[in-house]
Amino acid sequence: MFPILQLGPLAIQTPGLMLLLGLWIGLSLAEREAKRLNQDPETIYNLAFTGIIAGLAGARLSYVARYPAVYAADPLSLFSPNPSTLSAVEGFLIALLAMWVYMQRRKMNLRLTLDSFAPMVAVMAIAIALAHLASGDAFGAPAKLAWSIFLWEEWRHPSQVYELIAALAALLVWWRLPRAGDGVTLWIVVALLAAATLFLEAFRGDSQLFFSFRVNQLWALIVLTWSLIVAQTWERR
Repeated sequence: MFPILQLGPLAIQTPGLMLLLGLWIGLSLAEREAKRLNQDPETIYNLAFTGIIAGLAGARLSYVARYPAVYAADPLSLFSPNPSTLSAVEGFLIALLAMWVYMQRRKMNLRLTLDSFAPMVAVMAIAIALAHLASGDAFGAPAKLAWSIFLWEEWRHPSQVYELIAALAALLVWWRLPRAGDGVTLWIVVALLAAATLFLEAFRGDSQLFFSFRVNQLWALIVLTWSLIVAQTWERR
């Protein structure tokens, strides 16, 4: 694991670097896909930028609301680049809301817009897996296998590698799909990633539990069901 990349006097947080690279590559692919679908690439970029800024701001402020005493003692930590001080769920929901408002104002076609973002979703899944691999987060359950890795004083499943392989597979499937611009492509990519999470969460060693259920598996099951229903409905239409 390489949480810090040291370049002379400069210390770069590798997980954050992976996420930034993922955003850059994902946005580039989204712009290319938008152009292929006869969408305005600049509008797609602005939509993504709106979601990113709103999501990051919302995620940080939500985290601050959870731990106000910490930031009252050190206000400058509000601008910390540490991704672990972001509330992911709240930030994601705020980003979706901001993007929806932008789409309504610009009167963007929903299905074409969703399909434009399909490759970005897959690339960001790859970037998140690489960030986990760099930081040691999302570590695997203890296991002594030929491919186990030694992490946190235990031989474990390389769950971050499993996650990376699943994300690369989702990107490959997107590349092979016909991509008709009907919005189904995005939901197929999301369904593949949700199915992978549903399966691979069983190999995680840091899962959050709700009673005896893994929280990520519950969310993955909801997302998978929703994605398949929407994809099938839209394809029929």
